[in-house]
Amino acid sequence: MLSEKEKSLNHFLEEDRNSRRNISYFLNTQLNSHIGLIYSKEKMAEIPYSPANDLQFLHQDFVTILNVPTHIVTCGRWLEEPLPDNDSGRYLIIFIPGNPGALEYYIEFFKALYEGLQRTIPIWGISHAGHVSAPPGCTVPKLQENGNLYSLEGQIHHKMAFINTYVPRDRRIILMGHSIGCYIVLELLKRLPHIQVIRCFLLFPTIERMSTTPQGQWVWPMLTYLRLPALISIYALSYLSPQVQCRLLEWYFKDRSVPECVLNASLNLFQPDCAKLCMHLARDELENVTTLDVDTIRENISRITFYYGANDNWCPYSYYQDLKEIFPQGDIRLCRNNFDHAFVLENSKEMGALVSGWILEEILGTSKDVHRNSLLV
Repeated sequence: MLSEKEKSLNHFLEEDRNSRRNISYFLNTQLNSHIGLIYSKEKMAEIPYSPANDLQFLHQDFVTILNVPTHIVTCGRWLEEPLPDNDSGRYLIIFIPGNPGALEYYIEFFKALYEGLQRTIPIWGISHAGHVSAPPGCTVPKLQENGNLYSLEGQIHHKMAFINTYVPRDRRIILMGHSIGCYIVLELLKRLPHIQVIRCFLLFPTIERMSTTPQGQWVWPMLTYLRLPALISIYALSYLSPQVQCRLLEWYFKDRSVPECVLNASLNLFQPDCAKLCMHLARDELENVTTLDVDTIRENISRITFYYGANDNWCPYSYYQDLKEIFPQGDIRLCRNNFDHAFVLENSKEMGALVSGWILEEILGTSKDVHRNSLLV
């Protein structure tokens, strides 16, 4: 029998959990944007579209995909809104993130990319299933009974379901991935032949031999032998208030000028369920991303751009050299700007400007001068 004091303590802890969940969701959905505001779907419906307010249509919300509440970020138009009638190119960018797969990490990149494209091409990004804390009241399938749903294969099916449900068939698709998102992009090319993919941009691609990379060799023991202690630590930290969690993140990133969206996205890692699913996917990546899919790359080499880091411990310089040797005719580029694999931490704007330049010049046929004048950086 619990004493009154113990009952009171349990009630307090339960109320604290609910409070932290609500505050964390609020912080995760309220970004400090210097370009535009983020509107709820209801608020957006009240604002008539015009080119002048296009950047105010940076929007994030949750939709249910394969029974998982999934965080979506769009720039230009929301999923269910009609795309512009005067868009003769009918282009659409679909972005697949790395791991952790919270799209909020990429907000500044999206804004720079969209502005660099002169607001001409909508961008839709889809978070990985379970990597973002769902809104209060939403039911998220548990990992224990749904391991396949959150595995690498499950995340591929998750992206396929999103595309098949929401992407209009007449759209000319530009697939863009970062890190493990590049592996998923290659799988989408192979498994969705009915969509009109005109170009793929693979940024810092982890598409082969992940477990033998310097970072893979360092992470594997943590995911294998230290997983339980790590989860216990995260569970303890989850009891801290979001304000204290933010202070811890600010301390962790104190030597780096990270944007606020990175701090907001990282709050998800204080949620044990989200952290567990990130680890689950990471281990599956190391076990299954092994041999380069030469056949898929060969079949699509004319529409793929690879962008490797010069000092990337997830996809080393030797992997860049190997790919160049296998596909000498391929568009395989090496970063000359000293960007990190996790470019969202400090170089989102620069990457957005760089990639928008590629699209403007190589797909839309816009001159370099026009592109240069449109850059945010």
